[in-house]
Amino acid sequence: MRIISNRRLREYWESRGADSRIAERDLSAWRKLTENADWTNFGALRQTFQSADLVGNCVVFDVGNNRYRLIGRVNYARGIVYVLKVMDHAEYDKGRWIDDCGCHEPPPKRQKGK
Repeated sequence: MRIISNRRLREYWESRGADSRIAERDLSAWRKLTENADWTNFGALRQTFQSADLVGNCVVFDVGNNRYRLIGRVNYARGIVYVLKVMDHAEYDKGRWIDDCGCHEPPPKRQKGK
């Protein structure tokens, strides 16, 4: 799978202060597993990440033994995971990410020529 965008992962772990090394380790492990995956559907994804959940059109990944949540959209046909948001468990519990990420909106239309 191709990840868009690794920059969001890096920006998140760099923002963590004292926890940045832990966040980098955990998110890098998620990235490595995801990049080496070949998911054709949510069932295949769940074989890699058993705790992943669907929320609307988004997939919620538990990362780092439940320390972090990563919200993404997966385009199985194109082999792409779009990283929408990374947060700690406390921010996830507030539930604002659902609207921020547009999880209950249809996936964006593909632009012509791309």
